[in-house]
Amino acid sequence: MVAPSEIERVDVMYGPFSAAYAGNSIGGVIDITTRMPEKFEAGGDIKSTWQDYGFYGKKKMFDSQEYSFNVGDRFKDFSFRFDVSHLDSHSQPIVFVNPTVSTTNATAANTVVTGAVANLNPYGVNALVLGESALNHTVQDNFKWKLGYDITPTIHAAYTLGLWQNDNNAGFNSFLRDSAGNVVDSGNVNIDGKRYAVSFAETRAEQMHWSHGMNLKSDTGGVFDWDLSGSVVEYGTDLSRTSTQTPAQAANNGAGRTTSLTGTGWHTADAKGIWRPDADLLGKHEVSFGFHHDLYNLDNTTYNATNWQSSDGGTVFSDSQGKTQTEGYWLQDAWDFNKDWNLTLGGRVESWHAYDGYNAATVGNALQTLNQAGRNELEFSPKAKLTWKPMDRVQTGLSIGQAYRFATVTELFQTSTVNVGGVNNIVNGNPNLKSEEALSSELSGEYFLDQGKLRLSLFQERIKDAIYSQTSILANGSTSRIVDNVGEIQTYGIEFAGEASDVGIQGLDISGNATWTDSRITENAVADAAAAAAGASLSNPLADQPSTGARQPKVPEWRASATIGYRPTDKLSTSVSGRYSSSQYGQLNNSDNNSGTYTSGGNAYFIVDLHAKYQFTKQISASAGIDNVNNQEVWLYHPFPSRTYFAELKYNY
Repeated sequence: MVAPSEIERVDVMYGPFSAAYAGNSIGGVIDITTRMPEKFEAGGDIKSTWQDYGFYGKKKMFDSQEYSFNVGDRFKDFSFRFDVSHLDSHSQPIVFVNPTVSTTNATAANTVVTGAVANLNPYGVNALVLGESALNHTVQDNFKWKLGYDITPTIHAAYTLGLWQNDNNAGFNSFLRDSAGNVVDSGNVNIDGKRYAVSFAETRAEQMHWSHGMNLKSDTGGVFDWDLSGSVVEYGTDLSRTSTQTPAQAANNGAGRTTSLTGTGWHTADAKGIWRPDADLLGKHEVSFGFHHDLYNLDNTTYNATNWQSSDGGTVFSDSQGKTQTEGYWLQDAWDFNKDWNLTLGGRVESWHAYDGYNAATVGNALQTLNQAGRNELEFSPKAKLTWKPMDRVQTGLSIGQAYRFATVTELFQTSTVNVGGVNNIVNGNPNLKSEEALSSELSGEYFLDQGKLRLSLFQERIKDAIYSQTSILANGSTSRIVDNVGEIQTYGIEFAGEASDVGIQGLDISGNATWTDSRITENAVADAAAAAAGASLSNPLADQPSTGARQPKVPEWRASATIGYRPTDKLSTSVSGRYSSSQYGQLNNSDNNSGTYTSGGNAYFIVDLHAKYQFTKQISASAGIDNVNNQEVWLYHPFPSRTYFAELKYNY
């Protein structure tokens, strides 16, 4: 709900080192500061993209268009802005029907088909790609109204109303053809003498979410300032529909299922204060403190629908309900005890409560229900940071912080079976999840250039009971996702980053970063014992291997990026960017060692992007470029965009 035109600045903070942020700051915090107009302003832009897609031998072009408009003004103490955007996008497929090679012989009743693409799944097992699913046509609209009023020169009030609506139609593309060349998208088929059950399906979604934001704050810059804020997000309408019959029957309003998230939502409230005492209390102090409250509500029911395209209800097929609530109290003091030294000490107390958990699922023809037990936790997280600036160009910092990330309401209670294009995705919540407990530290050094800076940081993180979503592939190509705790993960790394302007010649800017990370599972005995007892599976012969000692999934050993920008004139700016990542795993035991395929953790890649912008007048500019110009094939579970062309025309008054 943040429009690009209203952004004043973006601050990125590493790690859970500030008491002002909750436990989900373990990975870092992105703080976006927005602005209100000081005078009349208006603008609009048109963006278009074209992706040259080509996976599994299928060549296609996918396009998208986005239109946005903003207007704002100030009348004495009153200010307003209005932002609207419209997106019409045709996406590449992100789901494939990908069963392992069948061991069941076909019969004469099975339709002989061709067109299947031979493949190896992430575990090196022979598989077939029968077609593409989740070919999404998305039409989204964002509306945001923001009002501001200066009650006094130092006290400001603001209210934000947001509306997001989405209509989505996810189609499919079967690769299979019978002897007459007709598309085959359902039934039992014969491929090379083996039998496969084929079931493609179309899905649709209708969503409308409302959001409200309220803020009242003082901004004196003096001895004391305060800030009160709150937000509410409501899923006014959130329905997804899928057919449970053949595509031919689905076209005639056949039966299916409707999944509703209507009624899901959350609200937050924060009160903050900052005290800057005038007195010299062994140095200068800046004491900040606050209170935080949030409540999340999950309301997720799936109905058996007689008409999958129009029915909003019916008999219950499954149901997931629950709430989580967190209240936090924090205090932090930034102390300049010497002209070159600063010590920041803080702590955060959080009380977490999960309640009203309820799950129901249809087993056979009966609906089985279970009321989940309530959960309560009380945790304290200390923080500390020491900064030393021995000279104007050099600054060093040592940070350490503890944080607890509590399980989300969906991780605890959302249990469902979602059919995307004929492929079942089974999602299992875990009401017994423990909270993640992280101990993070960082040693950093910065050198400030005349126009830029260099930064080197060493970081370490130990997470106990890390919450991880493990996806398993079933023999028929469908997936099952289970959320569980990992005993302990240890991470060590080093990062170098830098940026500089006018390097050597006027207008040449360079920025980049490189990170090496060694992140490994150091304890997971309970899960390893369960995997060993379950044994290997047809789709993953290494499923019973231990995860202790394995690399943390989704964390590559190497990651780097660099951008060279050149501004030959005041009107023209150009840039070349490169991004690199080494391969990564998706399974806890690193058994998915075939990284360049569907559902893999991710293959190594190097991507080059080209961008250019020309400012015709003070108000009119145009941009164009090519992302992934080298057309690198990237898999991170599903394929990422191939070579993509984009163009933008922007007007600002």
